[in-house]
Amino acid sequence: MQIHWDRFLTEKVAKRLEPSLIGEMMMLVKEREAISFTAGEPSADLYPLEELGKSFERAFGEPSLFAYYPHNGGLLELRRWIADWMKGDGLAPRSLTEEEILLTNGSQEGIHLLAEAFIAEGDAIVVESPTYPEALLTFRRQGARFLSVPVDRDGIVPEALERVLAEAGPVKFIYTIVNFQNPSGYTTTDERKAQVLALARRYDTVIIEDDPYRHLRYEGAPQGSYFALDGEGGRVIYLGSFSKIVVPGIRVGWMALPPELADKMTELRVSCEISLPALTQYALWDFLKDRDLPHYLSTLRGAYRSRRDALAEALRGQCGPLGLEIDVPQGGFFLWGRIPWVKDMVAFARYAIEEERIGFIPGRIFFADETEGADTIRFSFAKVDGDLAREGARRLARAMTSYRSALNN
Repeated sequence: MQIHWDRFLTEKVAKRLEPSLIGEMMMLVKEREAISFTAGEPSADLYPLEELGKSFERAFGEPSLFAYYPHNGGLLELRRWIADWMKGDGLAPRSLTEEEILLTNGSQEGIHLLAEAFIAEGDAIVVESPTYPEALLTFRRQGARFLSVPVDRDGIVPEALERVLAEAGPVKFIYTIVNFQNPSGYTTTDERKAQVLALARRYDTVIIEDDPYRHLRYEGAPQGSYFALDGEGGRVIYLGSFSKIVVPGIRVGWMALPPELADKMTELRVSCEISLPALTQYALWDFLKDRDLPHYLSTLRGAYRSRRDALAEALRGQCGPLGLEIDVPQGGFFLWGRIPWVKDMVAFARYAIEEERIGFIPGRIFFADETEGADTIRFSFAKVDGDLAREGARRLARAMTSYRSALNN
């Protein structure tokens, strides 16, 4: 007799987990051997493989790393390095120590742990509109009720946030991506941070500050962090990641936590997994500790800046006359745009891959309210050199032309 597994699954799994549209687009790109503007990940040709290889060799020379690692927060040396780095970069108060740093399996695990710790069925949380869809998926699985607030080029719109907080009743937290937001590319200014933090204090809620793209700034002045701005207030949790600036496969991120929360979050993570991969964390620490990090990051920024400029120029030249509007960010991996005459970007995305072998991500999935963003579109330039950008833009222009013709017939 065939088992009907849905009746064994919890509601969280059976009804709240949905297939990833990003995953579908990336699979279609692979099947069709299409040019891809889809993946929001670093480019493999920029991985520091030789240096990392040497660091892993040294890690393999430390026999203790092959046993269960005794510190549940992760490798002490790397946690100390992160605390010092954050303070040196102005991202944390001077009181931050390794005891308030919890290493994670990428920043996504940090999002998962925070969702499990904070969200009960029906709890209200504030999210940006648009925002990172994998965070929405994690929060939705825990039963969160979304309160969306718009963002502009300077970050969360304070007036909109205040209206939401005033009307909603208790709100568990505000989730925000502060630098070169995925997908919009917008960055929250320090002035906006002060306004948003003041509202969080007034309405007694918490800020979860997700910041994976901070060190990929191509122009303009770096902005501070909510975590530093809050000082000893204990109202902000900071999420960081090495996926975008070293390699994604190393799977190391971190949380910087208020002291009162650090032990609880460590206990929660122990309930999920016993002992973190100290071997990998040691190799990363070895790679970072003596490196000229400003020079290393400058090299990355130069490469990604040229790719951003090439794709923006190609799209504006080829697709701008056909109605594509794009925003060019000061950093990160993404161009955010819209095609006002496209009313169903998901359908057009599938059409573009099938007919012209060009892939991008429809913007609707980045909104908690699925009635929003029907005409929006996200392009990733991180893995696209100039030649691919130009050919991809030509293909997209052909797809736009034929799709609009089909709509009009």
